Amino acid sequence: MFVKSGKCALLILVHLYISVSANPIDGLRILGIFPQTFRSHFTMNERLMRGLAARGHRVDVYSHYPLKEPMENYTDHSIRTPNITTYLNNLHYERLLKWLGIVDMSLLLHRYAFQSFGLAQLQNFPNFNIFQPYTASCYLAFGRRLNIPLVTVETLSSTDWTYASMGNPRNLANVPSVYGGQASPMTFVERLKNFFMTYYVEYGYYYFVRDQNALVKKYFGEDYPPVSELIKDVDLMLINYNHMLNGIKPLTPAVVPVGGLHIAETNNKLSERTQKFLDGSENGFVYFSFGSMVRIETFPKPMLEMFYNAFRKIAPTRVLWKIVKPEELPTGLPDNVLTESWLPQMEVLKHKNIRAFITHGGLMGTMEAIYNAVPMIGFPLFSDQYMNVDLYKKKGVAIKLEWPNITRESFEFALFEVLNNPLYKKEAKKLSLSFRDVPMSPMDTAAYWIEFIARNGKRSLRSPLVDMPWWQASLLDVYAAFLVVTIVALYTIKIIVWLLIILMTKVKSYFNKTKRD
Repeated sequence: MFVKSGKCALLILVHLYISVSANPIDGLRILGIFPQTFRSHFTMNERLMRGLAARGHRVDVYSHYPLKEPMENYTDHSIRTPNITTYLNNLHYERLLKWLGIVDMSLLLHRYAFQSFGLAQLQNFPNFNIFQPYTASCYLAFGRRLNIPLVTVETLSSTDWTYASMGNPRNLANVPSVYGGQASPMTFVERLKNFFMTYYVEYGYYYFVRDQNALVKKYFGEDYPPVSELIKDVDLMLINYNHMLNGIKPLTPAVVPVGGLHIAETNNKLSERTQKFLDGSENGFVYFSFGSMVRIETFPKPMLEMFYNAFRKIAPTRVLWKIVKPEELPTGLPDNVLTESWLPQMEVLKHKNIRAFITHGGLMGTMEAIYNAVPMIGFPLFSDQYMNVDLYKKKGVAIKLEWPNITRESFEFALFEVLNNPLYKKEAKKLSLSFRDVPMSPMDTAAYWIEFIARNGKRSLRSPLVDMPWWQASLLDVYAAFLVVTIVALYTIKIIVWLLIILMTKVKSYFNKTKRD
């Protein structure tokens, strides 16, 4: 695991109380609400809630994905309804072409989430925390109603709107937009694009979720502010970020990186067929997966046949391919390819014979690849995946392919390059060591800072910038003062010079007149 020494955000509404009882379940009582419908994102939150429960905190978790096996101190509550689509192995190619990400998710959540949870019941829940998706900012109103600390958890490296809301000093020359498609360091063109994209995403988000303002007013009162103001109530933000992996950017103490929190040693085992296939890969194998949402078998037949041809050419190197419904693939699957509808990804990535990972660039899966020092070929499809793959490309651990403009030549080149150029594996090993080199594990870090808020209360880490008007935070009043002083000084100098000129003219005229007389 991570060395102990030398990833739209989820909200925790926290009412933390300290009990004098020695019972290990006393301390924090936590209610987790996760309307987030993406299974991969919930993985990080499940890991956090399980970790808190293991530390003796009582957690009640409302989500679409209950635990398969019960756990002490952890109580599941299902919030599945027919009105909300959960994204697990059901994102088809046609749907992918129209994917709107944040917009889709926000529209679903704000319509049905409050009704699904039972608002009155939640308001009366004693001593609780709430985890809430970053696209459903309406849940921030619970914190203001109950006057309790707020802790957000972001499964992305951090979104543009939440990064700004925490009072982080933002330098757009170095801090890329999560949705801009490029990572730092950036060229001039990339910085120009980043400037416009950052503000477009930040203010565009509040436009897309503007109907949540009406939802807040309906359930909490007409005097409640819009979500763009409620988001400033957050007291602690845990982000899926690692400085050695994602780069250096300024963060206030209230923003705590816990990159890799979802990574844990598990007891999951590969199927007997898969284990035998990988163990027998004398020339290594390539793992191909587009995550827990996308169904690759629904992609156009020419693209799938392009994959087939490339896989035949790398034989005897084998390919393990995650395909939900293999029967929907075109005929002619190469002999060196094995398909599985589900795979324990960490078990695959840490296998001794793995040589490369073909991925869509999701943050969770690529962090697991970096953790296990596996080079990558990236096909970013949507959201932050473009930035993630660009980051790994600049780190020298991946090759980036532009979907859907991929060609047979570009894919085959990428495959042969990653498999045969030892520099990719060398850089992956180096980056893996840096990624693991943290003073505390991400779980211990998250637990410490949540308990810190319990001990020290609301606003204990709050940046003064959060409460400043934008023009003060940007020093526009100071610049204006300098401008006024400069203008007054220049005008004063102008008057003095004008008076001196008049005086000198009169003196000269006087002496000239005296001389004539």
